[in-house]
Amino acid sequence: MIGLFGAFMSDLKKMKNDFSKSDYLINEINESDVLLRRVVLPKLQQDRFFKTQENISICFEGVNQSDSLKTDEDFFKAYQEEGISFINRLEGNYSGFVYDRDLNKIFVFNDHLSNRNIFYFFHPDKGFIFSSKLTQLAEFLREQNISYSLNEDAIYMMALYGFLLDDHTYINEVKLLPYSSLITYDLQTKKLQIEKLFSYSLEKTSLSYKDSLHRLNEVFERAVQKDWQKDAEYKAPHLTFMSGGMDARTNMMIAKELGFENITSLTFGQSNSKDLKYAKEIATGEGLFAFQRFLDNPLYLLDNIIENYIIPCDGLMMFHSSAHASSTIRSFNVDRFQTLHTGIIGDTLFGSFSKENFDIVKNRASIGFTNFVANPSLLDKIQSLPKILEKYQDQSFDLFIFEQRNINASLIGERAMQGTIDSLSPFSNLELIKMGLSIPEKYKANQMLYFDWLSQYHPQILKYKWEKIEMRPNRKYKIILGKNFKKYFNGAKKYFGLKYDSMNPYNQWLKDFPEIIQTFDNILEEEINKTYISDEIRKDLKEIYRKDIFEFRNKFTVITALLAMKIYFDY
Repeated sequence: MIGLFGAFMSDLKKMKNDFSKSDYLINEINESDVLLRRVVLPKLQQDRFFKTQENISICFEGVNQSDSLKTDEDFFKAYQEEGISFINRLEGNYSGFVYDRDLNKIFVFNDHLSNRNIFYFFHPDKGFIFSSKLTQLAEFLREQNISYSLNEDAIYMMALYGFLLDDHTYINEVKLLPYSSLITYDLQTKKLQIEKLFSYSLEKTSLSYKDSLHRLNEVFERAVQKDWQKDAEYKAPHLTFMSGGMDARTNMMIAKELGFENITSLTFGQSNSKDLKYAKEIATGEGLFAFQRFLDNPLYLLDNIIENYIIPCDGLMMFHSSAHASSTIRSFNVDRFQTLHTGIIGDTLFGSFSKENFDIVKNRASIGFTNFVANPSLLDKIQSLPKILEKYQDQSFDLFIFEQRNINASLIGERAMQGTIDSLSPFSNLELIKMGLSIPEKYKANQMLYFDWLSQYHPQILKYKWEKIEMRPNRKYKIILGKNFKKYFNGAKKYFGLKYDSMNPYNQWLKDFPEIIQTFDNILEEEINKTYISDEIRKDLKEIYRKDIFEFRNKFTVITALLAMKIYFDY
């Protein structure tokens, strides 16, 4: 399993050493009652490292964008001078740990979006275990004969919302480390402490609209420069996702304006969709090396579901949401590229989810990845849900989107590709996110902040059509009317069972290829009666599965929940 792993416990049994790819970089510390291991991509080797000096071992996994901590020697010097607080100077997409034998402590940390998951188990008598992969941690617990139990809240979250909230996993005894957090485990006292290093703020800016646009441009260009410069550091060409949407094209075209060249674009989806048509027009117009993968046959969704889709995401999001991207990356030779550039979470920064005075408790059935819940009464089965929603009731809905939907759902798809390539998005830049959250909702209405910014500073981007309106997004009336027209026009087509425009038309796919539903029905029949599933959950999952909602998302969520339980409990 790719990523980081650590175990601190007495009577430590040998861990399996089974790696699916021989070209991963593998390092290990195996001492009495201590096991530390990293299994990582052989890319960005000046960024990621695992090194020991005297009695200190430091591991950094991911993409390092810090201006002051550039080398492993910088890390060791900073730790000696500042202690573990030096990690507050880190920037990028990362996780890591510091093992200090003199202090008899292990420190484990992650970044501001938890771009690289850290799962952890702690019991004062049994010890402390952490892992980048929930599936690996669960397997290790079984090897150590440590029992664990099913988190029923997680099952209902997945089946109803399509992802898990807060620090929940499918295992009660294992938690997901929140973003921007530091775990400190004392090997002597057997005590564990978790410290939150940073939390997003709702404080609104006093900048005028004009000044907000100027500031936005400065911050975004700086974020793009940092991301694309990483390829240049390794003298590598650039690889970017491209679609008919706005975010990936904005990233790529501003990178071109900043002087980056030798760009290859990668597009996937229904061959006759506007997404692919406009992506091709952009690639041609901007002189990119363009590759397209047609997904006219959706049977890729059935291609070894557990190994290809459930395990890479640890079952944490409805599996089809990341299947198109991860299967495309697996089919494309990325050997000569160091990173993949995307536009992930861009839409959330500029108003696509902004809602003033939104009552999240009252509207709890419409906040998930499924869009809405057809069985709202079953939300009462999620015991932890009222406390989670109460955190956001008197705050901006934008905060829920960033802390829950983005981190625990949208970015899970990016993490699913980490066994193949590291991805970067300028919209994930911490400074940009802080600014996005600080901009008043009135500025972001209808995403006009986004288009006004581009119109003023990067008008070239608006010369290509946008798939959401099928026109150039260069006039406010076109943006507002076009979005509404396509939304309701496509909605009517879906309602009457007609073909509609989409890069991934799941409604149509599942009707035209009945073997997909048949496979899901078979999985339901095979898995639903397993002994670890209670009669109550069994009944509720069947009810959720029967009530088809938008794009059959309820079927994908139930199948994801069942196969996740199979991974963690069918042994």
